[in-house]
Amino acid sequence: MPSRIREETDTGAVKNPFHIPVPFPQTGKEQSMNKYPSTQRVSNVLDMQSLFLIVSRARNPIMSLSKPQHTISIFWVAICLALGTLPCLAWGEEADETLGLFSAWQEEASTASRAPKPLSQTAENVTVVTTAEIEALNAHTLADVLDTIPGIQVQHNGGPGVSAYTFIQSIDFIHTQVFVDGVSITNLGSGFSDTSLIPAHIIERIEIVKGAASSAWGQALGGVINVITKSPERGRTIAGAATASIGEQTTADTSLELSGTKDRLGYYLSGSYLGSDGLLPNTQINSNRAYAKLTYDLPNHGQIWATYFYTRADMGDLYAAAYDLKEQPDKRFQMGTLGLRYPMGDRLELEVSGHHSFNRVDNSYFNISNGAPWIPSLPTAINKELVSGASAKLVWRGDDNLLVAGSDYNHLETYVNSSDGSTVSPFSRKVERWGVFLNDTLTLGSVSLTPGVRFDHTQTAGDQFSPALGATWQLTDTTLLRAYTARGYGLPVLGLTDYPSVKIWTTQVGAESSAIPYVWVKGTLFRNQTWGDTVEQRIALGAELEARTTPIWNASLGAGYTFTDTTRTKDGSEVNDFARHTVQVALRYNDNTYRGVLTGRHVFWNSRPDENGSYGGLTWDLHLGAVLFKREQSSLELFFSGHNLFNASQYETYLIPNTGRWFEGGMRVRF
Repeated sequence: MPSRIREETDTGAVKNPFHIPVPFPQTGKEQSMNKYPSTQRVSNVLDMQSLFLIVSRARNPIMSLSKPQHTISIFWVAICLALGTLPCLAWGEEADETLGLFSAWQEEASTASRAPKPLSQTAENVTVVTTAEIEALNAHTLADVLDTIPGIQVQHNGGPGVSAYTFIQSIDFIHTQVFVDGVSITNLGSGFSDTSLIPAHIIERIEIVKGAASSAWGQALGGVINVITKSPERGRTIAGAATASIGEQTTADTSLELSGTKDRLGYYLSGSYLGSDGLLPNTQINSNRAYAKLTYDLPNHGQIWATYFYTRADMGDLYAAAYDLKEQPDKRFQMGTLGLRYPMGDRLELEVSGHHSFNRVDNSYFNISNGAPWIPSLPTAINKELVSGASAKLVWRGDDNLLVAGSDYNHLETYVNSSDGSTVSPFSRKVERWGVFLNDTLTLGSVSLTPGVRFDHTQTAGDQFSPALGATWQLTDTTLLRAYTARGYGLPVLGLTDYPSVKIWTTQVGAESSAIPYVWVKGTLFRNQTWGDTVEQRIALGAELEARTTPIWNASLGAGYTFTDTTRTKDGSEVNDFARHTVQVALRYNDNTYRGVLTGRHVFWNSRPDENGSYGGLTWDLHLGAVLFKREQSSLELFFSGHNLFNASQYETYLIPNTGRWFEGGMRVRF
């Protein structure tokens, strides 16, 4: 569960740090303190009330530097300094002046309506991250990449591979749906999608929908992160890459990739290891990952594919010195898919797929001082989850519209066993869920209309109806306007007791343009209203601004800023514990031989004063790379990363601070 361990008074939710989807009945007192059961209290197994209350009762005075207005000032100073040094950094052969992002709406994005279409016809606020951008960051996992995306906030419980919690526009992490090739990796017992489980080197593309996406994806109240994995190398029988890096505290990341195509058969295979002695106390990790994708091209341009993903991570995830407590979860995740894409004519295409996943988390709790089990009543807890399902959709492409009709089905099983001897443990439950959806994109000249609707039967939280309506207007060749409104929903944990869903109505308006010479700008205003039978109603008003310059002598500057103001509807009071200000800046250089990315980020989490958070300045990371040898399709590359260069403090609760300054380096061989 998340690093922010606290009593969340605004929604009644208690963020459970022990990864246990506690399904046990609650007393009247506990129910009053836990109105929203998406992450239920562990006090039914162990009286944790005093722990949660004491844990959230201290905070050092925040430096004046951490005030939002000071942060914004630093942000603008950083931009001015970067612009001033740009001519000095921009040496070498001049790159193409037409930045790829300037024509971004000519690319295809599949996450919005679950069928590829140009971004000029996508009304939702979508961000696309490419392979080149991922490699430039020397990223270990998906979480490292998301750190740099405007509108997204990530909480890390430690170094690479240790649990990370992802928020989209400050909406709680349990409402962020993460998919790998269209299959959800969300934990049923906690609503948690661990973005640190997905190795960065297998990712070809990331597509992020910010805001309610339930009309296409179901329980996606906050948004969708869809990871599209690498495809087999075309035109070569065998190709690949071997990568190895080493850093402080024996932080090591090694991987081997093989890819190729023979006749109609294609393959992509990857195996990797990520380990560390811990960049923070009790955050050691040993993890092994494997991924495989096979494709077979049919004679009529259709395709059959199969994938398999496996990861196992034994790590330290919590170090609460004030309570002489440490937690050591053992995470195991496996997922397999089988699919068919079949053209049924010039305009109609059928796609069907099936998937099965297994998720297991074993938690152990120990005293820091002597290593003995922490409180004998709760030394271990086991959570097992199985999901089997299928999806089918028909895609019809006309001259002026794109129609997508489909359905999803999932059979869910969850099993919880705690060694405390509770009368309701072990606990197991099975649920059947299905949904049908219909989305259309109608293009009328420079205007596109995108209506959508979905119906879901959840079995545990009632039936859900999710409509959406959006529009885009390509005002000029360089300017695009967007508007989008939709209703979405999020589901509570799958436990012994059924609880109602949480709902949202989101409205967004925005524009992106390259009309200003040498600059691409994208801006979005949003309003999110959330409510539920057991959740107080609140409204979040916000804005997101993103800008990037054209490469000049191979160097470009990028920046993003997100503001969110969350208030209670009943009295207009502010809701704490949701990020209010998020700043990202980046200076990039790439001449195809040397590359470098300097990134800075700041999150003002706006936590309660008694949580003792720290938001001083920006956290700066530097990523460098150099191709020492290149011949045809083979190359040798060295890379280096310096993390948190100025040792900034950026965390929401003192229990889990961010990692300090640390360095790593490595090499990559392509063949």
